[in-house]
Amino acid sequence: MEILFEQSPYLWIIGGILFLALEFVFPGTFIMFLGIGGIITGIAARLIPMSFTAQVVVWMISTLASLILGGSAVKKLFKSESTVDPFIKDDYLQQIVPVETDVLVGQLGGKVLFQGTVWDAISQKEKIPKGSQVRILSRDNLTFTVEKISLGD
Repeated sequence: MEILFEQSPYLWIIGGILFLALEFVFPGTFIMFLGIGGIITGIAARLIPMSFTAQVVVWMISTLASLILGGSAVKKLFKSESTVDPFIKDDYLQQIVPVETDVLVGQLGGKVLFQGTVWDAISQKEKIPKGSQVRILSRDNLTFTVEKISLGD
């Protein structure tokens, strides 16, 4: 165990490099900051003798600091674009569609057929049986909120 503790600065640096390499396998930038923290800890442990517990604390602090400081730098370097496509419309609103599976009140389980695809559906007022026609009121992710249409609609 003593030999492992003596070599711990190098193990931190090797571990940090491995984390940096893993960033290429599992992209997302978080693993990179763990690696940076490991390299900083290895350098600090080589320069200043410290216990393993202190090394872990240095690793956590350096990882957190690199995440905070480097995270904003990465955001500036890799700007993300959030645009609204003018061609995408809410073309599903007010559409009349058939019920494939009974639509339940406030809970998933119901299905409707819209543009050849079966979608989850919920109702806010009443249970709607299979074979009925419904109007799409809104969409939340992959679930439509629908209402039963009466014969006069």
